[in-house]
Amino acid sequence: MKQHILVLEDANQRRTIILDEQQYSIGRHSGTSIQIHSRQASRHHATLMRKTNSKTNEECFWIIDGDLEGNKSQNGVFVNGEKRLIHELKNGDLINFGCSINASYHVTGEGFGDSSSQPVEMLPQTSPYNEAVSAQIASSYNAREGVDLLAGSNDETFHEQSYLDTATDLPNQTLFLEYLNIALSNARRHHAQVGVLLCRIDNWSDIKRKRGDAVANAFLQEAGQKLKANLRNGDIVSRWDKDEFIFLVSQVQDTNSLLGIARRLMKPVLTPVMAGGRPFQPEITYGVSLYPVDGEQVNDLIEHIRENLQQLLPQITNPGAGEADDHIETAVDVRIDAPQPVPELSDSDQKRLAIVEKRLLRALEQHELELYYQPQINWRKKTIEAMEAFIRWQHPQKGLLPPGQFLPWSDQTEFMVPLTRWILETACQQNVLWQEQLQSPFLVSVNISEKQFYHPLLKNMVMEAIAMAKMETHYLELEIQESTVMKDFGLAQQIITNLHNYGVGFSLDDFGTDYMSLRCLQDLPFQKLKIDKSLTAQLLEQPDNVPNLTMMETLISLGKTFNLKVVAEGVEQEEQINILDSLNCFFMQGYCFTEPLNILAANSFLHKYIAGD
Repeated sequence: MKQHILVLEDANQRRTIILDEQQYSIGRHSGTSIQIHSRQASRHHATLMRKTNSKTNEECFWIIDGDLEGNKSQNGVFVNGEKRLIHELKNGDLINFGCSINASYHVTGEGFGDSSSQPVEMLPQTSPYNEAVSAQIASSYNAREGVDLLAGSNDETFHEQSYLDTATDLPNQTLFLEYLNIALSNARRHHAQVGVLLCRIDNWSDIKRKRGDAVANAFLQEAGQKLKANLRNGDIVSRWDKDEFIFLVSQVQDTNSLLGIARRLMKPVLTPVMAGGRPFQPEITYGVSLYPVDGEQVNDLIEHIRENLQQLLPQITNPGAGEADDHIETAVDVRIDAPQPVPELSDSDQKRLAIVEKRLLRALEQHELELYYQPQINWRKKTIEAMEAFIRWQHPQKGLLPPGQFLPWSDQTEFMVPLTRWILETACQQNVLWQEQLQSPFLVSVNISEKQFYHPLLKNMVMEAIAMAKMETHYLELEIQESTVMKDFGLAQQIITNLHNYGVGFSLDDFGTDYMSLRCLQDLPFQKLKIDKSLTAQLLEQPDNVPNLTMMETLISLGKTFNLKVVAEGVEQEEQINILDSLNCFFMQGYCFTEPLNILAANSFLHKYIAGD
């Protein structure tokens, strides 16, 4: 009779465990079935489950990252050097728990001589790891070489990629069914309820037929990210079919609460988006089923959903074009002096928001939006350091609208994504044109709001814009405010570092008026520090005020201490230029040089300043 054995090793001991139960929990917590001793291990790090291989009809064990409630470990689970969410263990597999804890899995009678049943004592007592190999596994989160070095190739191994949908990078149907079966098994033991929700985008085939596979798949990817971003802890969304997503809702009280969760999850996908340069209104059908009320098996639950599909309609019916124009002034002028995100919105504000969103979509389609540019000057060299892009809306009835009148509202809608993409693409393409015309390369700088910065598609949009323009990556600079970084410093560090490694530059905007945190300068790869215009203005308002000069001098010295270029914003008079130059701050921006210019005026300015035309 075959035995399944786990050999577990840490710095202090080596344990041989015969796996004769159906399930084992592994972690640092004293209540786990198999306790591992490392502060870097999670309290509930992994789960072992006995299953039957459908191909060989033989029993095997699967290892799952985290517990059966959907909580993942912090450092991950690695099998033969590859990070795994779920994996069918094979004889001789090497396991690492993202720290100094290692294990090997063995099945007696396979690979240990000719005997069909080998006692536990005959297992190799020399460690299957050495320190170098252990370190390699722990650090190689995505390394394929661990497989070659430690275990060789194994065609029967279930690679993690086979569990992910290629279009959306979400779990595919196979992985979802694994999670669902685990959830149902857990629910049976604890007499709990599990919800399943299916969402179908009915007109996805239309966008694919009319606008092509690339646009259709891009929309699917965006929809998948919206659905994933809206999940609760422990819930899972998966790509089920070509135009369908399916959800596992692990904690739910009854069908009514499940329906409420369904509408909340799918609401972001119902918002009109730009697809292939034109607005697209998704049409959604959905259904739910509840275990055990609507069925106790997977097939029964799915069949119940299919039999009870219903259409999801927008809560607010979008008005026609005329109505939008009639209300646009009320909508955008409400917050004319408050360019920060709109807080909790009333029903009337929600209705205005829907009007603004639809009107902005049409504005983008009809080329009413345009970028203005203001130069950042190197005063001593008399050169252009960068052209900063500012968006304007040339409204057919209201005239030229500054960003403070519509961007705060845009950030509350899904229009933010196509707008961000358009701004990045337009700015990059324009900069390439200037480089070709003037033969004097400089940066193009784009302001990124807090909502834009933390959006999961930001990196994709940046990379696509650079690739489309065929621009060298280091000519793009993103400006963010210190308050944006400090909202979630860890995540901000990850976003900035990822884009910085790709070659994109970062500038810390409006410095000196907010947190003044040295962490931003010390731990993040900024290239530029922009001193807020209010501090530059004080140089003239109180020219003999020593503290003002000391403050400015301190900020300039601080930036240079961290090897940053320091730019003074809001330079409006020549006297400010002289003071800043005396303080060794010679990067400047402001009306003293020029106001933000439309593309024709910006072209004229650059040719005069650079080419001397």
